[in-house]
Amino acid sequence: MSIERIITLYDYIHGNRTIILHSRDIIQHLAKKIGDRSPANYENLIAARDYIAEQFTSLGAQPFFETYTVQGREFSNIIVEIPGKKQGRDEVIIIGAHYDTIEGTTGANDNASGIAAIIELYRILTKHPMKCTVRIVAFTLEEPPFFGTEDMGSMIHASRCTKDKRRVVLMASIDMIGFGGRFVKQSYPMEDMKDKYPSCGDFLSVAALPSYSQYAFLWKKIHNVHASKRDRILEIVAPASIDGMNLSDHMSFHKNGIPALLITDTGYYRNKGYHTDKDTEDTINYRFLSTNIKNIAHTVRDIANRKTLP
Repeated sequence: MSIERIITLYDYIHGNRTIILHSRDIIQHLAKKIGDRSPANYENLIAARDYIAEQFTSLGAQPFFETYTVQGREFSNIIVEIPGKKQGRDEVIIIGAHYDTIEGTTGANDNASGIAAIIELYRILTKHPMKCTVRIVAFTLEEPPFFGTEDMGSMIHASRCTKDKRRVVLMASIDMIGFGGRFVKQSYPMEDMKDKYPSCGDFLSVAALPSYSQYAFLWKKIHNVHASKRDRILEIVAPASIDGMNLSDHMSFHKNGIPALLITDTGYYRNKGYHTDKDTEDTINYRFLSTNIKNIAHTVRDIANRKTLP
């Protein structure tokens, strides 16, 4: 084996191990120590907000709270940025994940896994200069009863993006990326999808509406250049009428005319503990999660360095 191959293998193993350890700490803190992060448990939601901000601060970031009021209480998105290195390029890529949960659940996969991902993405991506600015956002109030309303954290942020001088060229919502494996059964919203996609839930998916299909194909192409065959990502392009296609924060950006994707393990089409008290830390596949995070980091970095997007 060549020295280069040994170094590459070492970096892969060491890098994944670091991501696993960091992600486990984050998920355990959010899902076990804090627990239910719904508006009904307001103190927990604020504790989660402060913890996430502290994690970013520990990595050298300066988090900004995008605070707004709903029903007499304050809620906040948490925003950090990795400035682009190309002067005069006023373009932004947003990578987001929500940190709230459905009431009565600890939300290990939905969506502490996404929060672990965006914190790790910040740590990894700050080491690699990119032409385009990457904005990382932890959104509040994604779950019911606020889902689909103007009070969603992502809706607040997306509407403000349309008034910003900097143009958001792409948004990717990371929502549930830690549940998967060769022995996990996979289901689909349509019967004919079973002929195209695997029967086991060992893959990650990038979902897009037909109008944004080119972005999904680009994401898949870049992701799979860096991923092994077993860690591939598959595209799912379908209209909003298909159940699940619009059930995350990317929907808020669709409504504001901003290209957006959903990066997910397919949620309830795979995970029977979705939105129940069974969504616990011990159901997370940390090898699957860490590899997904690493490949997402590669993909974001490559997209942020492209001259143009579709």
